[in-house]
Amino acid sequence: MEKLESFNQIKLLNNIKNGDSAAFNELYYQYRQKIYGYAHHFTRCKEEAEELTQDTFVRLWENRAKINPERNFDAFLYTLVRNNFLMVLRKKAREKAYSNENLCQQESFNAIEDELNAKESKRIAQNAIETLSPQVKKIYLMSRDDHHTHEEISQLMGISKNTVNNHLKKSLSIMRKYFKTYSPETILSLIAFICC
Repeated sequence: MEKLESFNQIKLLNNIKNGDSAAFNELYYQYRQKIYGYAHHFTRCKEEAEELTQDTFVRLWENRAKINPERNFDAFLYTLVRNNFLMVLRKKAREKAYSNENLCQQESFNAIEDELNAKESKRIAQNAIETLSPQVKKIYLMSRDDHHTHEEISQLMGISKNTVNNHLKKSLSIMRKYFKTYSPETILSLIAFICC
């Protein structure tokens, strides 16, 4: 009986090797569970095992000329599934590396863009400061650059704390208008620049 099964398998494999699709369908029904078992052994995932099983049968048909009916067909199938699985793993690794590379490039691009926006915002802010009247400009710079409190500016300039407060409000209002006029898209940068 075993010799008869072996003879039938050799005949079946020879037919497949010669391009017989009916013989291939027969082989599919005989071996799909076995190949699925091999595939599941590698993937440990039902969906991936099913996909790997289908891919293996496609590869088997494409490489039917390499089938040697006299050799251990189960070992041939196992090797085919294993190689197919390794190829999928390599492909996933390349895709992940490519994805990571693109992410790094995007982050680098964003950092450069942020730096350019910050420089542009700083330039616009400097131009806006230059439009302030001398006293308002001096009070603004004492507050933002020298980090003096309203009380300290009031004492240093000999003016009331309320006047200092009014001049600072005026300077911020003028700068906001300047930013809206010269760079509406960087108004958020202005707010960050003023706050810092």
